[in-house]
Amino acid sequence: MEEASTLFEKFLRTFQKGDIVFEDGATGAEMFILHSGKVRLLKKTTGGEEKTLAVLGPGEFFGEMSLIDGSPRSTSAVAEDAGTGLIALDMTKFKYLIQQHPQFSFTIMGKLCQRLREANAGIIG
Repeated sequence: MEEASTLFEKFLRTFQKGDIVFEDGATGAEMFILHSGKVRLLKKTTGGEEKTLAVLGPGEFFGEMSLIDGSPRSTSAVAEDAGTGLIALDMTKFKYLIQQHPQFSFTIMGKLCQRLREANAGIIG
């Protein structure tokens, strides 16, 4: 049997510094788990300036909202390092992970709750 890291390498995509992973408003059919490097999530302000929302590193994930609810991307994602490795999960792979590894769904839900709480705190405080 193949090790988990070998299995995931089949889905690994490599990006160079400045490469756009996806753009705000685009249709999203995948989520991504950072294998190596960094990704910056950003949003353009009404004035056209880019505002960094987060810089994510290995082990973190992003893009799950569009995968789950089918809505357009709410941010843009840009590779921050040369050789940034991302594991892409489409809906089939996502459902498989949830069914075979229920803890994965709790990890996703926990992160979504954390992000919502941080957004709420930003609005209120």
